[in-house]
Amino acid sequence: MSIIGKSFRWVVLGVFTLITLLPLLWLVASSFKTQADIFANPFGLPSEWRFDNYAAALDAHPLYLYLRNSIGAAVLATVVIVLASLMASYALLHRFRLSRATFGFLLFGILLPVNALMTPIFFLVNMMGLYNSVLGLGLVYAGLFFPLGFLIVKTYMDTTPAEIFEAARIDGAGFNSVFVRIAAPLASPGAITAAIFLMITAFNELLFAAILTKDTEAQTIQVGVRYFLTTYSANYPLAFAATVIGMAPTVVIYIILSDRIVAAMTAGSLK
Repeated sequence: MSIIGKSFRWVVLGVFTLITLLPLLWLVASSFKTQADIFANPFGLPSEWRFDNYAAALDAHPLYLYLRNSIGAAVLATVVIVLASLMASYALLHRFRLSRATFGFLLFGILLPVNALMTPIFFLVNMMGLYNSVLGLGLVYAGLFFPLGFLIVKTYMDTTPAEIFEAARIDGAGFNSVFVRIAAPLASPGAITAAIFLMITAFNELLFAAILTKDTEAQTIQVGVRYFLTTYSANYPLAFAATVIGMAPTVVIYIILSDRIVAAMTAGSLK
């Protein structure tokens, strides 16, 4: 690659890095400001670093409960999706009359606009007695995000050589035994990749968390942040501090598991 090409690549990467990092850095800096400082100098550093904004945000609203609910719903949805995706992907490795139609049906949800599902999902959850519960929210997330998890797991499982399964059958392994002992372990990198993306996606979801919950018993951190910004008053420093608290788990997960994500996404091509 020429020097001009390399320079252009680094310029593009630098621009996108700034576009990504500047809003985040502004948010973190603003979380340490006072209300007056935000309006007087919105884009500058705090004139007085207010570290107690985080303690005040935790005291003002039960953010710990909101975080617990967010994590609970995200974990439930992720476990359900990953298990269902592994089983569906393994079943679709075997050709049968409706295999193509089943594959298309399982991925059809990617094409559906989420907003169109709000009313039917609300009535179904309410009729089942799961309104304002972490269980109901987690199951809704499982249904909404299943196509994403299934696509990742299915794409990875399809890279497994068919000869491995054939050898296991010759050795006397049954359908279920092949899945438990061979197919699922070999597809675990893809399942881990799907789980990471699903956890982050479900944790950050706001629309259905606002529709399907009404109090601290089930509301998530994304919903809880809005209580700092009401119609008649807004405490921006505490709202920014609460937003940083809500973002922290996903940022930490990505930092810790970023190498694992890249390794899992490339493992299928190297297997």
